[in-house]
Amino acid sequence: MYNVHRLNTLDTADHEYALLESIYRHKETRPVRQRDLARIVGISLGMTNVILRKLAQKGWVIVRRINSRNIQYAVTPAGIDEIGRRSYKFFKKTIRNVVYYKDALERFLLSAKTKNFRAIVLVGKSDFDFVLAFLCQKHKLEFTQSETSACAEGALLAYAEDIEDSPPESGEPARPDGVYLHDILIGL
Repeated sequence: MYNVHRLNTLDTADHEYALLESIYRHKETRPVRQRDLARIVGISLGMTNVILRKLAQKGWVIVRRINSRNIQYAVTPAGIDEIGRRSYKFFKKTIRNVVYYKDALERFLLSAKTKNFRAIVLVGKSDFDFVLAFLCQKHKLEFTQSETSACAEGALLAYAEDIEDSPPESGEPARPDGVYLHDILIGL
């Protein structure tokens, strides 16, 4: 079971980062309004206000009242350091995920090769098509991409992560003629 408090903390941290980046990005153009920040980050105006106050308390944002209706936000040097720290953490996490997914796809391709498949046909558009193409070349498997599930002999169909199994209630059978990238990538 997920710890709801932990999830809310993560959401708040993500929103803090998004607000910091948005304010920093808008520094060169025009002053950004709180309503604009809420829309950009995708949170309520009230939550935006709470997070902006928190950022100001931490010393990452300066809030200046221009007049009775307008407030200007600026990221402090400490806020810029925080953006850099969080960006680096995000980058490291992304690289770990890319390596994890590459390894999962490589295990899948090696398994297909031991089952005497000579080619992989990726059905649909995938964020991982370039990784599959690279790994197929590395392991001397032919790689093609198709919008349909037409398949040549000796080829294994791999359905892109946005193509789902037919639901059991639809009366259509799930596709037994291939594998689903989302199953491979989440380790099923």
